[in-house]
Amino acid sequence: MRKKVFVSPRILNPFVEELFASRTGPAALGDLEVVFAGQLDEAARLDALEEVEAFFGIPTADELRVACRLEVIALPGSGTETIDVEQATARGIAVVNAAGAQYKAVAEHAIGLMLALAKRIALSDRWFHAEKRHPERSRYVGSGWPHGYPVEIEGKTLGVVGLGFVGRDLAEKCRLAFGMRVLAYDPYQDAVEAARQRVELRSELVAMLSECDFVSLHLPLGDQTRAMFGERELRAMKPSAYLLNLSRGGIVDQQALVRALDEGWIAGAGLDVFDPEPLPDGHPFCSRDDVVLSPHIGGWTAEALPRLARLAIEEMVAVLRGVRSHRLINPEVWPALLARRTSAELPSTGKDPSSPGRRSQKRAASRRS
Repeated sequence: MRKKVFVSPRILNPFVEELFASRTGPAALGDLEVVFAGQLDEAARLDALEEVEAFFGIPTADELRVACRLEVIALPGSGTETIDVEQATARGIAVVNAAGAQYKAVAEHAIGLMLALAKRIALSDRWFHAEKRHPERSRYVGSGWPHGYPVEIEGKTLGVVGLGFVGRDLAEKCRLAFGMRVLAYDPYQDAVEAARQRVELRSELVAMLSECDFVSLHLPLGDQTRAMFGERELRAMKPSAYLLNLSRGGIVDQQALVRALDEGWIAGAGLDVFDPEPLPDGHPFCSRDDVVLSPHIGGWTAEALPRLARLAIEEMVAVLRGVRSHRLINPEVWPALLARRTSAELPSTGKDPSSPGRRSQKRAASRRS
């Protein structure tokens, strides 16, 4: 029997449908039937969810409840904070993502924010567009330049918080292209491996921050990292240093960051992510000359998006074929998932066989009427 894949109507990646429809792509398999939920009305979507083994996208709580046959959820990104992994694990559902597909793009974006801040590129551009004319020389020479002269990043010290795919690539780019000294904080990284990459791994975050000219955050959002970068960490930074966040907005205490900027604890910030997201209208960040903002587009490049879609599909297909994914978020689920497939005592739907589905209930209601 062919496995069925439900493609969420909320997928923004334009390459997903193209790859699923391709005759040569990773999903061009005879054992897959793909349901594009965006082409269905709400009732048809709920009916379809009862029959699928895979969900491509981020399911809502209602969708997850209805999809009683699910074996795998494929997240077309690297973050997992948008899904209840614990509930999926309890139900024997594997969760996979596409971690690593966008790391080059995000690392480049971090450098872009770094340069925009240090070189006053964003500040100058805003002035030109707002005033529709060239600024007077006195505005950008000597004390007339807001927030001081532009600075070079050559030879400066970069602190990377989270030495994963993005953090390692950013470290290499900054070290090779700009001769930067790179420090890193990541309690899960091996010091020998970090040294091999010519990165100085530090065991104390606050102590590291005092040495950095730029601090770039590249962490997953979870219980241990939520609001981990707050007043204590911001006060530890140099007054001339810049904070970059390209991970998740919830990692930074944004109220503390506004205060840090108001009181001059740091020189500025480059932010691609926010909490909440999108950023509310009129937020203090939007009116600051010392903050450069982008709308969570660090990984959304023409080159990265096809990689992202392809990798998520490949990991999903692997699970459907009984192969353990390299990007399995909840590895502890694997024995339970295999047991669901092989046990003759458990129904393939993963639910009480005496409990009728929506279609059975509707047919019964129709007969009664």
